Amino acid sequence: MVGYFGHDDGRLSVRVRTPLAVVMLGLALAGCGSNNPNEVAATTTSSAANPAPAPVTVGKDADGKDIPLQVGQGLEVELAANPTTGFAWQLAELDQNTVKENGGAEYQQDPSPDGMAGVGGQSTWKFTATAPGATRLLLEYRRSWEQGVPPAETFALNLTVT
Repeated sequence: MVGYFGHDDGRLSVRVRTPLAVVMLGLALAGCGSNNPNEVAATTTSSAANPAPAPVTVGKDADGKDIPLQVGQGLEVELAANPTTGFAWQLAELDQNTVKENGGAEYQQDPSPDGMAGVGGQSTWKFTATAPGATRLLLEYRRSWEQGVPPAETFALNLTVT
């Protein structure tokens, strides 16, 4: 018999018709796509006549600056980090109705010599401007388990979306 759960010689077996397996595989593949939130925003908010502006990338030198963005535009913040110390950048303030965070930070370790442990790297945060307005982006470099302790570092941007 095909397409049932059954027993063959005391063993549980599952038999599925080949066309059903092909359909299931096709559905699984159709759900796959890009993990890049900026690509999704660009394809849903732009047209051939009005493409979304290129993402703005900033680092520690932009701390405290005013950053203008357009609706649909991406923002990437790259900051030095070293999670082996227990410290990590954490989002402390942002009006997500104006600028939306696209997942958490992504960490990329710097190249390290053989046998070297505890080498730092870059923490990259990605955001997308979603509606006109103004908001403050505040990131804090802290240990999550330390309560009542000021952050070791802060990073802030004043974002204006048009």
